[in-house]
Amino acid sequence: MRKVLGGVATLVGVLLLVLGVLAKPVLYDRLATVKLDQRSTSVSEGTGMSALYAHEVDGKAVFDKLENAHLRSTRQVLGIPGRAKAAGKQDTDAFWQTTVQSQAEIDGKWTDLTYSNEGVSFNRKTGESTNCCGDFKSAGDLTDPAKTVDTQHQGLFFKFPFDVQKKTYQFWDGDLGKASPIEYVREEKLEGVTTYVFRQTIPKAEVATRDVPKAVFGDSADGDVSAKVMYGNVRTLWIEPNTGVLIKGQEQQDKSLVAEGYPELATTKGTIGYSDATVKKNADDWGSKGALLGFVNGSLTLVGILVGVLLVALGLFLTFGGQSRGRREV
Repeated sequence: MRKVLGGVATLVGVLLLVLGVLAKPVLYDRLATVKLDQRSTSVSEGTGMSALYAHEVDGKAVFDKLENAHLRSTRQVLGIPGRAKAAGKQDTDAFWQTTVQSQAEIDGKWTDLTYSNEGVSFNRKTGESTNCCGDFKSAGDLTDPAKTVDTQHQGLFFKFPFDVQKKTYQFWDGDLGKASPIEYVREEKLEGVTTYVFRQTIPKAEVATRDVPKAVFGDSADGDVSAKVMYGNVRTLWIEPNTGVLIKGQEQQDKSLVAEGYPELATTKGTIGYSDATVKKNADDWGSKGALLGFVNGSLTLVGILVGVLLVALGLFLTFGGQSRGRREV
């Protein structure tokens, strides 16, 4: 019986030793890789916001200024494995498409305001944009929501790297059309999950100039007017540090149009962030996965080697210790 127990202990010990030695270079390396076929939905909401609602009434363009509005944005993310495979990059890169439908609650009904569509290729471990597989984004033309243009992304987009550090990263901003610094702020627990909080502050400034109908400013005259597109934002992200996944996101947006002879017109202004249901789902989905990944990247090596050595020693003792004593007694 001692030999059987000794053999079992030795075998388990050897397995734990191997697991401990291979935990980081093999097991963690395989686990800490983004899926090619991602599929997810997140909902953000904001109240007391200002927005511009462009629509048609009897064939005529109408621009309503919404105040103290309830806004909702629904983001869907869809991985498209074929893009990375076609480029021969599936081992290192992923290509995900994201669409965002922004709506306002008007007369008790959710009404579309804007729609965007963007495709981003990025490194499956670091989360950094790579532009390997035909990145694109919406052209910003409200008359043709399906219109896209090729683009070159920078920095992080969908997620942070695995094993997030408490430092400043570069994070993409679509309105700026470039990445800018996002700084580590603090640790905070959400739904029992430890997160790292990062904040990106974008001072309000002119980001573009475009011709818009005078009617946008409430002018009854025909024709267009040249307007400055003004944009500012404070983006706060709550990140699960082991996976780099966003548990919660919030933006304090300040977008407006400025044209000579007219008062500044807010197109989107206010605070909008992940709904409570979205935060809870993200925490439920990624809290345990993050804890497991952190264990594999951290304690598993020490635990595997230490317990493995002890079990091997115990197994050898049980297998050969009794025999040695028996021979001495004879």
